Amino acid sequence: MIQILIDSLIRTSELALLAVGLTMVYDVLRFPSFAHVDFGTVGAFLALAISVSLPLGPAFSIVVGAVFAMVVVGLLGVASDRLVFSRLRTGSPILLMITSFGVGIVLRYTAQAIWGASPHSFPLPLVRPWVIGDGRISPDNAAIIAVAVVAMLALHLMLNRTTLGIAMRATADNPSLSEASGIYTERVIRVVWFIGAALAALGGITLGLATQIQPNMGYEIMLPVFAAAILGGIGNPYGAVLGAAVVGFAENVGLAINWGALFSLFGMVDAEYVFIPVGFKPAIPFTLLIIMLLLRPQGLLGGRRS
Repeated sequence: MIQILIDSLIRTSELALLAVGLTMVYDVLRFPSFAHVDFGTVGAFLALAISVSLPLGPAFSIVVGAVFAMVVVGLLGVASDRLVFSRLRTGSPILLMITSFGVGIVLRYTAQAIWGASPHSFPLPLVRPWVIGDGRISPDNAAIIAVAVVAMLALHLMLNRTTLGIAMRATADNPSLSEASGIYTERVIRVVWFIGAALAALGGITLGLATQIQPNMGYEIMLPVFAAAILGGIGNPYGAVLGAAVVGFAENVGLAINWGALFSLFGMVDAEYVFIPVGFKPAIPFTLLIIMLLLRPQGLLGGRRS
């Protein structure tokens, strides 16, 4: 059970970093950006390129590469808004959503053209994992959890203790009233794009640390990220974290449960041991998503806007 808890926390951390950035952009601009996860792919490749080129220790090189990637991808997010999305902002959200598909494809295949289609890995040395009860966790996976916790705390403080955070929340609630109150909403939108894309880059880096880096990594995690954001209540950063936890734990706990007794109870399968196949893992978040949309369409922490 401890190993399941560890694996679930790692998965939650990866999804939360990506889902929070996605839900922040949605909260201000009112459209789901499918290009968001591909910002994570670009961030992972940039961090890898910097880390392997620096004559420093592996850990410090990755930290420097991560900071560089977050800044560059954050600026890339602002540029994508200035060059593409801002010109379509008065149009239908469906038009913006379809356009974000195109931007994501451009980012994905640009990364593939530069770094190739083969998977890459961060240059981490082999180390003995830490033993916690009957579970094991490597230092890099522990760093993933720690980074996610620090990033979420920093975001919480920014949203609630700074003038910028208040302006962001005001713009999300009522852009017209915020503009009339003296808030430069276009500047707020640029900051939201920067922070959202930077968090996506950080999420892509943590995903690369846990697995491998390849051009389709963003596309492959797109559905769990959207499931996390919608489950928590899209537009609510805290809901995105909660949704990521639900998805992360459901994926790992669902595979570990023996469903034999339940299936036997309903006479479906006469077997003592019945486990969900690993290949069915991506379907678990969507089973939860369908149930949530039927019972509570606004999500766990979502609310109806007037």
